[in-house]
Amino acid sequence: MSTSNSGSSGPNLTNINYAGRLLVKYGIAFLIFLMVGRVLLNAFVNYWKATHPDPPPAPTVGFGTLPNPAFPVQTEEDKPQSYSLEMVYGVQEITDRSKVFLVTKSVASLLSDSQIKSMAANYGFIFTPEIIDGKIYRFTKNTPLDMSLEISSVDFTFEMKSNFLSRPDLLSNESKLPEEFEAVARVKKFIESADLMGSDVATASGQVTFLKSIGGELKTAFSLSEADFLQVDINRNPIDQLYNVYTDEGKKGIISAKLSSAFTSNNSIVEMDYHYRQVDYLNFETYPLRTAKSAWNLVQAGDAYVINGKGIKDVIVRELELAYYDSFDEQKYLQPIYVFKGDNDFMAFVPAVSANYLNRSQTE
Repeated sequence: MSTSNSGSSGPNLTNINYAGRLLVKYGIAFLIFLMVGRVLLNAFVNYWKATHPDPPPAPTVGFGTLPNPAFPVQTEEDKPQSYSLEMVYGVQEITDRSKVFLVTKSVASLLSDSQIKSMAANYGFIFTPEIIDGKIYRFTKNTPLDMSLEISSVDFTFEMKSNFLSRPDLLSNESKLPEEFEAVARVKKFIESADLMGSDVATASGQVTFLKSIGGELKTAFSLSEADFLQVDINRNPIDQLYNVYTDEGKKGIISAKLSSAFTSNNSIVEMDYHYRQVDYLNFETYPLRTAKSAWNLVQAGDAYVINGKGIKDVIVRELELAYYDSFDEQKYLQPIYVFKGDNDFMAFVPAVSANYLNRSQTE
């Protein structure tokens, strides 16, 4: 009896090869899908994060309610009658918050008397001083000019004055005034010699103005060759390398000096105002700001502090910046301000911190 094979029910070599090729084909396609999908997913996630950033943390407002910046008192005669805005894009918002820094509080000590006298002697004032109101030491000397030096025993700020404008012989001096860089370096050396140079002004570039004496008054000269005197103004370096610092007189420095070519070394400085006080840049809080548009409304309402606005009917404002106000008088905080600028060095200061966080709020 014979038997026959009707066929094999198991996979043969051809089927195995075919299945293997399919597996490789779809496996590669799946891997490509995973890789492309991951790239697309990452791109979408990055796009979403870029277009939907996490909101910044709320301002810390850790100093509580702040005092309004103590701008000098002004009358209506000190301000223009009206303001016109000529900015290409109008008043644009800059930021919604800013830092407020603590100014190191000055405290008189038992050593203040000896320190002040040593400082005065360093500048050639060796005679016994007159003490005014128990805190101002007033020194005098008469060489090389009639000079006075008034030093605060609380914070060592000082003002040095002389009769240089009443000395026409200084104008005929054949010596040349120093170049701008040398003039700034000379003023810094003068301050450093009394150990009064702060790190935030030590590297500041300074600003030099050429001055000419006309009829006993100082006028701006156009060049060094025409100048009789130089004025050097040094302010703090920009805060966070972004925001300039302005004083009661705008660009006038927290350290400001006038130099003559008639004398050398320290004697070449015939006038100086030193109103520098230390700022604790590590001790700050963030505060919400009023809008730039509301600040402009305050300018138009006559509620801004104005520089170089006296006797002007209408001022054209061409620029806006966020800056900081550094008062000649002692202040507790270094605060941000809006500065509106116009022609002929016109400036208008408005407190930038939201009125909700100022003691004497102004109308928005």
